[in-house]
Amino acid sequence: MKVILIGANGRMGKEMQYFFTQNKVDYVAIDKDNAKDLKDKCGDIILDFSTPDALIQNLTFAKNKKLPLVIATTNHTKENFDEIKEQSKVIPIFMSSNFSIMFNVLNRMVRNIKGQQDQEIVLEEVHHKTKKDIPSGSAKMLIATLKKNNITPKVVALRVGKVIGIHKVKVYNDFETLTLVHNVESRQVFCLGAYNACKFIVTKKNGLFDMENLIDSL
Repeated sequence: MKVILIGANGRMGKEMQYFFTQNKVDYVAIDKDNAKDLKDKCGDIILDFSTPDALIQNLTFAKNKKLPLVIATTNHTKENFDEIKEQSKVIPIFMSSNFSIMFNVLNRMVRNIKGQQDQEIVLEEVHHKTKKDIPSGSAKMLIATLKKNNITPKVVALRVGKVIGIHKVKVYNDFETLTLVHNVESRQVFCLGAYNACKFIVTKKNGLFDMENLIDSL
């Protein structure tokens, strides 16, 4: 399997290149400003770590080449999501806000939190000081999970130092506190998840997939 890595010069793109090199994965690196370079590249699957602004261009390339696409960017518009759903009818697309297996296990645990009158839910997230989106895509995933149970959490978002990612879901009532925590200590965990996503969909014909599908397949 040869991976076309888009956004190779970004923070996660560089981490992904290191992962591929260490694990002897065949890949070709493309910077996010890839309009001219991308069309001439060949591979078996596209891994997009670029930006939401480049999505339509990358989707078009994937559709024209009939290649599976793994989308690792976040903060997409409704128009982007609509286009992703539409193109997944033609090609296989894998999309996630967080490629950590354990984070997605946390998200499954959060589903079991039910709204009660005497309790309050707080979501705390901490990321490095250069992270732009607040709340993060991962935090939005947890918020969406809670809202399915009619819970609107209080959200605390901090951007400090070089923290990769900490997410806490705290449940308070008058007698006890439950705290669920996920802490990322290396970005390589995202690389492993993204690579597993590539392996998961490379043989699929079409459809829209996420980490839930990947976890169920393990």
